[in-house]
Amino acid sequence: MKVKVKKVVDEIVGVLKDWDGVQAVVLQHFVEKDIYDPNFSITLDVFRDSDIPGRELRETSFSGAQYFESSRVKMKDRFMMGDLPIRISYKNTERVDTVLAATDGESWLLKERGTYLFHRIATGSVVWTRGEWIKGVLEKLDNLPDSFWVVWTESCHRRIDHFLSDLGAASLKDDSLYFNLSLSGFMKSVIEVLFAVNHVFEPGPRDFTASLALLETLPEGFKANWASLLRDDAELPADRKREIAELLARGVFALTP
Repeated sequence: MKVKVKKVVDEIVGVLKDWDGVQAVVLQHFVEKDIYDPNFSITLDVFRDSDIPGRELRETSFSGAQYFESSRVKMKDRFMMGDLPIRISYKNTERVDTVLAATDGESWLLKERGTYLFHRIATGSVVWTRGEWIKGVLEKLDNLPDSFWVVWTESCHRRIDHFLSDLGAASLKDDSLYFNLSLSGFMKSVIEVLFAVNHVFEPGPRDFTASLALLETLPEGFKANWASLLRDDAELPADRKREIAELLARGVFALTP
């Protein structure tokens, strides 16, 4: 991490740790990119177990913050410090505990759509913690039951079936918008199931391509079929892409978590 970036991180963490409700601060890996990379940001997940200062107080707490924006719906702050973009997401520890407690069955799927939350916790860097809460969460994520991956894989399979049906209907109706939306959903579900089969928490979309290349278990012919679905030319009309999607799905369904 560059000295300039680390200084800003330390300044922000110095403010956050003084708020009584904050239990842990996790820095996301986007900070390791070059500051001129479009995906660079200082992104912090702040886990809290009680109230934190309101928007107005938060804005004045970060010295030098510019263009401060706050979302009341998702409890997120966005601002600039000099030329560095800052993203802070405030997450409730009780919600994390509730989801983790449900991972021995199917009910966690009603609380959390996918494993991205787990990815952020497991792959981020804990830059400050008040106690042992975050350590306990990391230990639980390291010891999830095999049934967790089976449940998640089966859920992904159901969505893949659904999107395959939509692709067929869209192709017959020659509806380009319907087809592209269905193809997007299909590819997202395939990505999710491949991470599940490999017992890997899914990253965000900006990291899908790089992360897929690192997975050990992939269906036969995956790279060629995947590349074909991504292509946009006259040699691959909608009906041909539907056939490729069906072939890819058969390979995915043959994998076991």
